[in-house]
Amino acid sequence: MLMKVLHLIDSGGLYGAEKMVLNLMEEQIKMGDSPMLLSAGAHEDGVKAIELEARRRNLPVTPWLMKPGLNLCESVRIARWAKSNGYQILHSHGYKFNILMGLQKLSGLKLPLVTTLHGYVHAPRFSKLWVYEKMDRVFLRLMDRVCLVAPHMLDLPIVRRLPENKIAVIENGLPELQPEEQEANLGPELEQFLKGNTFNLLAVGRLSPEKNFSELLRAVAREPLNKMQLGLCIVGEGGKRSELERLRKDLGLEPKVRLLGYRNDVPGLMKHFDLLVIPSLTEGLPITLLEAMRAGLAVLSTAVGGIPQALDQGRAGILVESNSCSQLFEGIKRAVNDRHDLIVHTRAGMRAFEARYTAIAMAQKYRSVYSVLPGQKKPTKPGVTF
Repeated sequence: MLMKVLHLIDSGGLYGAEKMVLNLMEEQIKMGDSPMLLSAGAHEDGVKAIELEARRRNLPVTPWLMKPGLNLCESVRIARWAKSNGYQILHSHGYKFNILMGLQKLSGLKLPLVTTLHGYVHAPRFSKLWVYEKMDRVFLRLMDRVCLVAPHMLDLPIVRRLPENKIAVIENGLPELQPEEQEANLGPELEQFLKGNTFNLLAVGRLSPEKNFSELLRAVAREPLNKMQLGLCIVGEGGKRSELERLRKDLGLEPKVRLLGYRNDVPGLMKHFDLLVIPSLTEGLPITLLEAMRAGLAVLSTAVGGIPQALDQGRAGILVESNSCSQLFEGIKRAVNDRHDLIVHTRAGMRAFEARYTAIAMAQKYRSVYSVLPGQKKPTKPGVTF
């Protein structure tokens, strides 16, 4: 049965949630369904990274220009457009469309609503995002299904308030690594930097407080790591960039640390590194983690979110406590000093990826969720953890 699914997102880059949506769409097309990406953005945003990547993958995308914030008039237009174009399911990725489409459901929209919670970061009290967070908690109750990317999210207060029959746990998945993804254009400066080190660390993510890259810099600055031929590259952009640049200078790490900005070739970069470090304070199930497991890159991570389960409680990677510079320091030192242990972790990670985190498994589970929505065909086989 063909399913026409409209994926709704207001994207700020090409990070885990965006990659997951595109991976899901690719598999949905292979399964015979008809997904569309509606990418909301303001005029001043220009062409968004997710739109460029969708076009590179030959995925259908509709850029939707609208004023920032909760634009109610545009939400009406989007709902009418979706209905007139025959979409059977609206799939939201983020609080903005949870609220906007929830308002449309209150106004009589009959299309089923699904949302995926890719992670949940609490905003500062009384901030604008804090208000949106409060609204999101209300409108999640209007969703026909709320999908979580990792089992630990079942314990979130915002999820515990929801009826159990509305919740599905569907872990993120990746497709097979394509030949064009296996190479990265390092450039002469980065290539020389990596070759000049005996051990290279990679970190990937938005330069935002919850990613906790400042503690990673402090860990690398401690003896004896600061005296080793150790290199660290951080891929990503965000509001904390200037702060990280100042900290790098203050700690004397300018020769050892590179801030590479946003890059779309992370899978190809990975083969040039010895260890992926995830120092986050909070996570769902990071796509970067799954990319490392698929690529055979060893992982050191804080034990947050769905990461401990993905790394088999430390048998497929090194787990450390969150928000602890000393724990990060000890974990990195352990990785540098025991290459054999890293190989064991890497092999276990690759096995775990093949068993649980492929894109086709993810897409089949979403299809099962869609199939039990109002007006949809019942699933022929179970595929969802409720």
